[in-house]
Amino acid sequence: MLKNKKKKFFSILAILFILMPNNSYASILTVFKPLGFIAAAIAHNVTNVEVIPPNGTTVENYYLLPFDLIKIKHSDFIILIGDQIEPFFFKKAVKYFKKKTIVLTKIKNIKFLLKHKSNFKKGKKKQKNTLQNKKEINNISYDMYLWLSPQIALESAIVIHDMLLKSMPQKKITIDKNLKYFKLCLSKTNKDIKKNVLSIKEKKYFTFHNTYKYFEKFYGLHPSGQFKTYPGIKTGVQYLYKIKNELLKKQAICVFIEPQFHANIIDFIIQGTNIQKENLDLFGTAIPLVQDSYVNFLVKLSNQYISCLKKI
Repeated sequence: MLKNKKKKFFSILAILFILMPNNSYASILTVFKPLGFIAAAIAHNVTNVEVIPPNGTTVENYYLLPFDLIKIKHSDFIILIGDQIEPFFFKKAVKYFKKKTIVLTKIKNIKFLLKHKSNFKKGKKKQKNTLQNKKEINNISYDMYLWLSPQIALESAIVIHDMLLKSMPQKKITIDKNLKYFKLCLSKTNKDIKKNVLSIKEKKYFTFHNTYKYFEKFYGLHPSGQFKTYPGIKTGVQYLYKIKNELLKKQAICVFIEPQFHANIIDFIIQGTNIQKENLDLFGTAIPLVQDSYVNFLVKLSNQYISCLKKI
């Protein structure tokens, strides 16, 4: 089965080589839109930024199209998170075209800021970084939603800056100016958000997975809990009541969901309570790729928290 998929994949590539135009243009490519926001800030008036998949589509539910392969072929740089989070065929195409990549989780300053996944448990005894323990150390599972950390976003911007500067030294003034502007805007935005969330820091809320902990930790927000399994259309009534009872027990006043989930299920759960619901847009779906996209993304996300938690 896998062999047939690979054969089909490379057949498509062969056809595309024939159909592709010869002209190339500088671009930065990623599959996660918020990484595109960061890149767009540093690449402003320098080069263009492309994002696969299209707006409103999640990486998990997307398969590369022939036109996506053309984008990969024409791009100059690919920004990856790493640790198997990118789709298999995307990485396969990147490798096939021998594109220059930045793997963020391999950057020393970023690796230092990574957080473990919620189910990670430290051993009773501290492990030494020895050759014997290399496998265990390398197998530690990290939270890969890096763009939700303003600290990691800044380090990512610096990496992109250095990459562009090396490739396009003739545009040094613009590239340096863009990084300086990004730092100033990010610093101001962080101060504003921390001030704005002061009134909701003690409010109790739930999310349906532990995705937002980089953001919450940085700005001092504390969820009362998360549900590992999101209730779908076929979820049993018993499980829905279990969720409702847990929300009431923890005195949650808001449940945060994501736009792609079924809001009517949440309506059923919170029916007859004072619990509110609100969307958290993990990927900044409606935000265009412009210089201020990333700070706009942070502001919009913080406003979604505030909007729900200030209602009661």
